[in-house]
Amino acid sequence: MAENSKEIISILKDLKASDEQVVLDAIKRNRKDGNAKTFRALLDTLNETNEPTVEAAIIEFLFDLKDESSVDILIEKIEDNSMSFYNSFLIATFWQAAIDGSDHLSLFVKKAIEDDYMVALEVLTVVENFDSAFTNEEIVNCEADLDEAISAEGMTDKRALLESLKEVIIKLPREEM
Repeated sequence: MAENSKEIISILKDLKASDEQVVLDAIKRNRKDGNAKTFRALLDTLNETNEPTVEAAIIEFLFDLKDESSVDILIEKIEDNSMSFYNSFLIATFWQAAIDGSDHLSLFVKKAIEDDYMVALEVLTVVENFDSAFTNEEIVNCEADLDEAISAEGMTDKRALLESLKEVIIKLPREEM
């Protein structure tokens, strides 16, 4: 669909509507006619809404994504912390929708360390599902970051998750030299 077609403009406008039904309809239309511009607006709507049904519809949309081009926008939102409340859902999208986030291993590890238990749990699930090889340097750096975080964490449930994440990362395939 053209970048600024009538449908794209309509979806963008309706995602900002005050009427919950109009927003829900825009989410449905976004599934069929959306593009990167409407996807970004959809995430902005998620961040701004107070409506549980709108929030649930957008999260369901995320988990149904099949478009690898959405990876860059998801990573951007995770990196800039503008939607940190939703990081567990944004990260879960990678395994729920089976989209490849393996180029961002270091970012996922960083978020597992910095964020809460749920984010760490989702990161563990995402990394367990990676089907790529990584540089030895990236694995060693992630392992070192996790070692530091584990020793600082104390005896918590999150520490156990970080330990599991470290075990998974150590076993990731390494690129041939």
